[in-house]
Amino acid sequence: MTNDNTLKLSDHILKSLRGAWELSRANPKAMQYFDLSSDGFWKSFWALGVMMPVYLLWAVFNIQTEPQTSGPMVSYPLLSESIFFLSILPITAFVMVYFTKFMKISENYALMVIAFNWVNALVFCLVTIATIILGTGLVGEGISFFILVMLKFYFTIYVVWFTLKISLGISGLLAAGVFLFISLLNACIQVLLLMVFNPDYFEAVFAAVNIQPA
Repeated sequence: MTNDNTLKLSDHILKSLRGAWELSRANPKAMQYFDLSSDGFWKSFWALGVMMPVYLLWAVFNIQTEPQTSGPMVSYPLLSESIFFLSILPITAFVMVYFTKFMKISENYALMVIAFNWVNALVFCLVTIATIILGTGLVGEGISFFILVMLKFYFTIYVVWFTLKISLGISGLLAAGVFLFISLLNACIQVLLLMVFNPDYFEAVFAAVNIQPA
């Protein structure tokens, strides 16, 4: 659906998620499933709406398991995590305007944002649901860890890298550089939000990381 503004929003979302799924299967023709018009660009931020129910489930899961896992001094940083969740796609899209211009790869900027948003929705939902299910102890701890590592590597690294490569029309090496930049951007934003809105959690994690072995 390269440019079809007559679809209902629900159909638009389903077709866009189909495109994201095709990207997750490394289909080089996956971009044909997306609405690549200006209207499709703005509608791609409905990806946040797709992720919202899963995010709420994730927050409840973390809050409920908090006493057994982290203790009262490092309670789940709900405020900073919620702000990060709601803002990261718009912020990434905004920053990438200038980054792609700087790298001289801005020709397909809008296509990249469309694909990136919908792939993030798919990846977030799949990985988060899998993490919650495996976190309930359904299978052994060692097996759960292995499955999660494999899922996260494939979906959060390979699939996102492939999405950047295909949507921007760039080489695999350059796509790896773009992926690294976006990852560092996300990490910096998350740390800043923790410092501002959940400083106790940030300080506890920072102290834990800096504990020297005896």
